[in-house]
Amino acid sequence: MPKRPHPPPPNRRKKTPKAPETADEYLAVAVELEESGERWRSGDVAKAGRFFVQAITAYETTLVRYPNNFDARYNRARLLYTLTQLPLPATFFPTNSTPESRLLAAAEAHRECNDLEKNSSDILFNYGQTLSSLGEFYANKPQDEIHDEEDESPAREVERLLQSKQAFESSWEVLQQCLVVQEADYKSTLEQSQSFDGIDRDGGDHMNDDDDNGDNYDYDNENGGVRLPPERRDSTTSSQSSNGGSNNGTTAQWASILEPTTKLSILDTALTMLEVQTSILTLSTPTTATTIFTKEYLEQITAHADTTLNSYILPIAGKLHEEEEFTQLGLEGSEVLEKEMEATLSRTNFLTALAEAKYYLGLSTLEIWEEEVKSAFDPFTLYPPPPPSTNQPTTAEYKGLIDLTTSWMALCDRSTAYTTLSTILLPQNPSKSWKLLSTISSPSLSSATKLAPEKEKPGIYLARGNLELLRSKIPIEAAEKGKDVLLKNAGVYYRGVVASAGSSLIGAVDGVKIREFVEEAKVKEAVIKLEQDGDWEPLKGVIRGGVGRDAVWKIVKGAVEDGVFGRDVFMAIAEKMRG
Repeated sequence: MPKRPHPPPPNRRKKTPKAPETADEYLAVAVELEESGERWRSGDVAKAGRFFVQAITAYETTLVRYPNNFDARYNRARLLYTLTQLPLPATFFPTNSTPESRLLAAAEAHRECNDLEKNSSDILFNYGQTLSSLGEFYANKPQDEIHDEEDESPAREVERLLQSKQAFESSWEVLQQCLVVQEADYKSTLEQSQSFDGIDRDGGDHMNDDDDNGDNYDYDNENGGVRLPPERRDSTTSSQSSNGGSNNGTTAQWASILEPTTKLSILDTALTMLEVQTSILTLSTPTTATTIFTKEYLEQITAHADTTLNSYILPIAGKLHEEEEFTQLGLEGSEVLEKEMEATLSRTNFLTALAEAKYYLGLSTLEIWEEEVKSAFDPFTLYPPPPPSTNQPTTAEYKGLIDLTTSWMALCDRSTAYTTLSTILLPQNPSKSWKLLSTISSPSLSSATKLAPEKEKPGIYLARGNLELLRSKIPIEAAEKGKDVLLKNAGVYYRGVVASAGSSLIGAVDGVKIREFVEEAKVKEAVIKLEQDGDWEPLKGVIRGGVGRDAVWKIVKGAVEDGVFGRDVFMAIAEKMRG
């Protein structure tokens, strides 16, 4: 049977998209690109990043045509910051772009937005977060030369920490402004709500009462209901006046939909403020504390933190359990518990950082430091139990006593706090150092492993391996006798990092961070074998497996600084890598 001739192929040429003409159309292009980036964010970080870069370019194009378009300026600033928080490789960016320059650009973009619209809590909060991230960058800034075998000089360290401190202080000031704006907005919302409650309490229907200042609606007698009156010229905003000019003469009406400020918004800002204050305190080290801090400064930051805690965080978090409160805020029971724990842990972390800074400044002793850490992690009464009722028994379970041992995050923070204390104790009292690590730090991480979600377990296993390495280096008889077991345990935990990293519950963004954990675990396990047996093959295998030499060097150097590997191993690896 002969084949029938095919019909001519249809014209599948894509239509050339119409070039945007109005401000709305320019924004629509940028927003579509941004939304595409958001869709890829959990699956392909690099692809999401490319869409975000295109969206930034589209917002900048909008601003060239419409310099006064605030939406484009705000969204551009927000995306510039988003790019700094994505785990993108250095090769993603232009060669002249650095993490520092990208954060500075995001901060400058937010400053420009804030200059244009002073009383926007959204802008202020984003600006404060950007400055806080800049402070974190300076606090952890790597040395320029990764192969520099010399430690960071004291002067260079102080300069870096002062940069970080300044960025954190600027962040705190901006967030404080944000809190003032939010309080005013919240008060205004309450007053409006109360005024609405007062309307028409007598039950009468005043909608159709004559009023000299009425809405002047036209009644549609033919179809029923009302017709809106004709629009007045002064009630519309032309695209020329709101968007920097337009040649097409069209009229665009812009409406800003603002979410009302709630107690939850205020709580989030206050928590971020306290986190920034805690970050400032963590900049103190045994060698630099007296250079970057004074007793008066510590008293000042403590007073500010007390205000943040006692005027905002604890009162608001302490009422979230009340039915009227969490219903109004739209919170589920589990979300209330999370916020209560977050508020309590923020207080604890500030107190532990304060205790450490006080010791470094010579304002307390090791005994006082230890006692203050213990007290900070004790169960905390967020709100008192209800008074006993004489009419009927209370059936609701009291949950106001917050037990931090039920939170994997708190357990990890507890382990870190005692590990830091143990490290300082080590030269003076190695037995006490061993005891703290063995009876508090290690069990805390063990409990955290059982409570943490899958995506957090690689990081906890890494911390457990590091802790076993640290214990193996303590110069006491128990550590000497158990050294082989401790090193074996460290290897088990490092392999646990690799095994748990394969969970299908780990998304793309977390996956990048976890790959770094895996690299660190593999390198440290290989260095253990090198230190024990002089066997180079495991470390060579790690490099052949894709871990870069720079990454290996950075991991080993950090471990030597932490005291878990000897200087001789460090020098041997340096010599080998140079060869």
